[in-house]
Amino acid sequence: MKENAVLLLNPEAGTRKKLRETIPKILSKRYEIKILKTKGKRETNEELERLSPEIVFAAGGDGTVNSILPYLYKSHAYLGLLPYGSGNGLARNLKTPLNLEKAATKLLNPKKLRLDLGIINEKMYFINVAGVGFDGYIAHEFENSKNRGISPYIIAGLKGYIGFKEFSYRFEDQEGRAFLIALANFPQYGGEARIAPGAKPGDGLIDIVFLRKPPLSYALTNFPRLFTGGIERLSLYKKIKRKETLIFLEPPQLSHNDGESGPLLSTISLQVKKRAINVLR
Repeated sequence: MKENAVLLLNPEAGTRKKLRETIPKILSKRYEIKILKTKGKRETNEELERLSPEIVFAAGGDGTVNSILPYLYKSHAYLGLLPYGSGNGLARNLKTPLNLEKAATKLLNPKKLRLDLGIINEKMYFINVAGVGFDGYIAHEFENSKNRGISPYIIAGLKGYIGFKEFSYRFEDQEGRAFLIALANFPQYGGEARIAPGAKPGDGLIDIVFLRKPPLSYALTNFPRLFTGGIERLSLYKKIKRKETLIFLEPPQLSHNDGESGPLLSTISLQVKKRAINVLR
């Protein structure tokens, strides 16, 4: 008997013939497929609960996956990833083929994984990387851009570097200033930008990165390390691992979870649900 599955398409992905016809044809060799186009986050999760699929194939980027984390966490259904986003951070971290046909074909004989789920302030879920400060600013700028791909991130980064200031943080017995605080379940945001080398998504811990704002000359010299490795050796970089913690921010900072823009936060109450999300790879 074929396993019950939903192919979830974001509105942009749903206009492509490949995703409407070719990918369902491949997946139907093993799975009983129903196609569902994303709406609002709440509506999509309600529809998934009504359909109760054992597997959700998410055709989109990190935001598409993030939007269905409540259903995946609650139901223990499996996630199958079909990369169709801008940075595709989760796909790159999982070494999922970025070619849609190859990704779908691989899902016919997948391996099963269980990944940690990060939760901020009891309601913001993330599976890849979340954060505040400069991270959050870029996510908000990207959301308001009409363009997609990597270029809006670069433009937002250049614009933000000029105007964005450090903020104060306090947690446990430590305090300091930061340009960004990243909460990383995996090493990279996407586009091969590795903010937390060595992060392991099944260890029950989140890598918390504190990064100071570098002077321009320092930034230009060391920026390649974000992609080539060695960022963790910079003097402005600090990383710790935690299962849970409480971080106070002053002033409140823009946030993001898996690249999706979030609210201003004055506190980060972090929890980790170890190996709570089932994934096919």
